[in-house]
Amino acid sequence: MLKIVDVHLSANVHGEYIVIQNQGLTTISLRGWIVVTEDYLCADSAIRPPIMYVFREDTPIKPYARVVLFTGHGTDGWHPTNDGKPAYVAYWGSDEFRWAGANRCILLQPASTKHINALAGASMPIPA
Repeated sequence: MLKIVDVHLSANVHGEYIVIQNQGLTTISLRGWIVVTEDYLCADSAIRPPIMYVFREDTPIKPYARVVLFTGHGTDGWHPTNDGKPAYVAYWGSDEFRWAGANRCILLQPASTKHINALAGASMPIPA
């Protein structure tokens, strides 16, 4: 189970980040997890996409491993931390603050981890 464990605010947008940790006992893929602020739930639908970060890579996160999502720019990948344990570091790629002024940060889990494969030439009946 992934959970936001820290929000680090900064005077510099490139120093702003959140820390997510896998607090479960199994490895979890980051693909499909979404981070938003509470503002996303109240925002006009026309501005929602820019205030939402979607993890698109199928990066495995082992139990108790951490993910650090920086607001600014950089290259995603595994990096050592001060305690010697690796953390997956991702970058939003934004020049605007995301967490400063937010009431809450929300981590949304994918609805399903199952892959849906369409069969070539198959059709599904349309309910009447």
